[in-house]
Amino acid sequence: MKAKWIELLLCISLVFGLTGCAVTDSITGTSSSAVSSAAVSNQQNQATHVFPKDHVVDVKITMAAADFQDMLDNASQEEFKTASVDYNGQHFDNVAIRTKGNLSLRSVVSSDSDRYSFKISFDEYISSQQLYGISKINLNNNYSDASYMREFLTYELAERLGLPTPGYSFVNVYVNGELKGFYLAVEQIGDSYLERNFGNAYGALYKANGGNGSELTWLETMDAYKGLDLKSKSSNDNVILDMLKELNTGTDYSKVLDVDEALKFIALNVLTANMDSYLGTNKHNYYLYENKGIFSVLPWDYNMAFGGLGASGIFIDEPTQGTLSERPLIDKLLKVDAYKQKYHQYLTESIEGYLSGEAFAARVQELSQLISGYVEQDPTAFYTYDEYQKGVTQLTTFAAQQVATIAKQLDGTSPSSGDGSGSGGGMGGGMGGGGMRGGMNGKPDAGAANVQDAVIASQTTQAGQAVLAAQAVPSGQSATEVQPTQMAGNGQTSQTAQSQAAGAVNQTNQNGQTNQTGQTGQAGQMADRQGAPGGMEAGGQGGPPGGMGMGRGGQGGPGGMGGGPGGQANQQEGTVSEAVAAGTAFVILLLSCVFVARYKRKRL
Repeated sequence: MKAKWIELLLCISLVFGLTGCAVTDSITGTSSSAVSSAAVSNQQNQATHVFPKDHVVDVKITMAAADFQDMLDNASQEEFKTASVDYNGQHFDNVAIRTKGNLSLRSVVSSDSDRYSFKISFDEYISSQQLYGISKINLNNNYSDASYMREFLTYELAERLGLPTPGYSFVNVYVNGELKGFYLAVEQIGDSYLERNFGNAYGALYKANGGNGSELTWLETMDAYKGLDLKSKSSNDNVILDMLKELNTGTDYSKVLDVDEALKFIALNVLTANMDSYLGTNKHNYYLYENKGIFSVLPWDYNMAFGGLGASGIFIDEPTQGTLSERPLIDKLLKVDAYKQKYHQYLTESIEGYLSGEAFAARVQELSQLISGYVEQDPTAFYTYDEYQKGVTQLTTFAAQQVATIAKQLDGTSPSSGDGSGSGGGMGGGMGGGGMRGGMNGKPDAGAANVQDAVIASQTTQAGQAVLAAQAVPSGQSATEVQPTQMAGNGQTSQTAQSQAAGAVNQTNQNGQTNQTGQTGQAGQMADRQGAPGGMEAGGQGGPPGGMGMGRGGQGGPGGMGGGPGGQANQQEGTVSEAVAAGTAFVILLLSCVFVARYKRKRL
């Protein structure tokens, strides 16, 4: 009798256990569905209310006046202050705000301007506080961009290429009721960005800071990679070391790297002649994210794109500022014919699509109509409104020249690579650009307009324009071969190894070094006395084939370890509930085995 009761209890336990598993699965499924629905809702709200592309958003910051002044007076410290923020009508208290930036921060500190970029952190003091899932937003001051559009357009092109891209939109920034400037808001690469693009945020996230190892060469130990800052809470060093070793010494790149995204990343920087990137001497402005053992290269920071460093003529298959072998992400992938063909396909699609003459000019005009009124009213602008208008014109001209140069390389009428030494060229005008010195209250001084006028008057920026940089022609090639259809405009001369000429690149702006003051620009262009930001006139990084020699540059060089915290790593959702369900199922299985064994013994 007792045995029968035990059997009955075992049966009841089995029934309840199976029912419990079903309920657990149901709850887990409902929870996952709810999370998915919330994520979709957040993404819709982000696109509509946080990063709209068709109108300008107001960001109103309220904080103690003394705190704001202290933040400006000690901007280099990048310390958070407490504020309230109304972001497009959404109100938040206990929000953290600080100054941010690398060279742009140092340059503004050393100028008369107080137009700093800012980082807003909604979750710094309240961990659960977010703006439609977003925890951090950067307010970029459009440093060194007279057109206000470079970064916006580059991220838009990145989206067209299919790259994972942060949210971005134009904003008017107010502090304590006073308009402080017309900025570009950019989503910080963090949880919301990672969830949206990868479906998780628990992988390892690294940010390249330009230090040792950020070129991604093989250095054997993680301690050697000082140039890769870990931005997630944790990481398995073996995973990134496996990727770096395979990239440098192996051939099966796709098992450790999202090759397609890497090719698009390279294409994006080549298309926009962005040497303030992995391509350039500073080898920075990108993230690495590990998703289930596969690394993606994430685009970041494009205010110097579209010739911000003066580069317009670069070899598409050797686009590095220095030896190609020192950039294995490019060198190794482009040595695989299938990958190079796909890379060329991305270039072709872009120059025939988004960047094609009429389409790109129309988009620039559309954005100009959207933002011109705000630019005109910008109280801390680095440029006059007239300089902004000229910057917009120069932007479309530069893009047209870049498209023509790339097209010639793709169809074989111009060389697409050299001798392995890279596209070379110094940083010309550097980050300071062509003479746009920030004067009192952020206004350009009198020299700015003169430089801009000189550039417009003395240059005809046609496709394949003459190279104006201190760069030797790659061995075995004549100047004509390297610089197709050289058309020097209005007094310009074609020069290749021109280090002795006025305005030649004799100061490489790296790691905070400054140019000599009062230097003479190329071809009669004026030099800046100090060289805070310089719009489209960044100085002549001549590159093969056919660069745009622009104004001589100014202060500062890329470098620094700036940038805010990256994404917060989350544990994979559902882990606890899955463990409970698995444990329950295991117990039920054991009970079932006991029941069956006992039943069989009685039958026998």
